[in-house]
Amino acid sequence: MTHPKAEPINPVQWTRRKFLSLGAAATTLLTFIKATETAEFDYRGNPFRDRFQSFRQTFRVEPDREEAERIVRHIIRGRELRSDLVHLEAPDIAENGSAVPIRIRVNCAMTETDYPAVVHVLALENPFPEIAKYRFTPACGRAQVTSRIRMRATAPIVVIAEMSDDSVGMTEKTVSVTLGACS
Repeated sequence: MTHPKAEPINPVQWTRRKFLSLGAAATTLLTFIKATETAEFDYRGNPFRDRFQSFRQTFRVEPDREEAERIVRHIIRGRELRSDLVHLEAPDIAENGSAVPIRIRVNCAMTETDYPAVVHVLALENPFPEIAKYRFTPACGRAQVTSRIRMRATAPIVVIAEMSDDSVGMTEKTVSVTLGACS
């Protein structure tokens, strides 16, 4: 009795199952890499309160000045503050806390070695103190932002610039708010 000659198995033969398994593994790996990059991009140890910013319209959260100051300390991380780096223009009195105009300017050369990597804007009496993060590159030309922010009550606005050389600068200005917005 003769047996039919079996064809040799090609170890590189692509079957549908192998292709789908490889695709799933690649997707999982890319998702993990992206999550790791995102975790490293933000400052580590995001406060518990910041995780719920998307629910700010649903749940009432009272401001916590101690938590806001902890966020500021966490951003600075014990680094020495550079003087005259960050300039903040804001009104002394804001009639409506829903739209407080601010202008931020970072005094730097905007070169590959001297630019603000991240500029944080915080209102220390807001339920969620961190209002915005602005990211710059040397291609931006100028490190300047004009915006309107929401403020709950009279409080200091704190602006912190983390520079590309890992130095940090901070400024703050107290704005009196007559009609608060964030409650």
